Amino acid sequence: MRYLSIVFSLIFVFLAWSANLPAQVANATLSGAVTDATGALIPGAEVTAANTDTGIESTVVSNDTGTYRFASLRPGPYEVSASLPGFQTQTVVLNLGSAQQIARNFTLEVGTVATAVEVSVAADEQ
Repeated sequence: MRYLSIVFSLIFVFLAWSANLPAQVANATLSGAVTDATGALIPGAEVTAANTDTGIESTVVSNDTGTYRFASLRPGPYEVSASLPGFQTQTVVLNLGSAQQIARNFTLEVGTVATAVEVSVAADEQ
């Protein structure tokens, strides 16, 4: 009888411990380059990924080689935009899947700050 009590206690402790573990979600990665119409890389461009389900936004800045990277975005629908003063903002709509690695480049056209261009692309068309 004592043996059975110990076994049930161990099972209870294990179940209680495992219930507190966080769910593991394989986040997506989004990266790419920001260029101008001539193909020149643009450092310092602000790239924002906004999850349209949760409203959570993440922003990175393109580095000296004009590339950007979001290392860990939760799966879901996103509006991703690239902007820099003196260029038109470009926005794309993506649906990021679990553990998906998406490469999405932006080409910014010279324009006024108030001008914006929106493009919709399905993630599997990359």
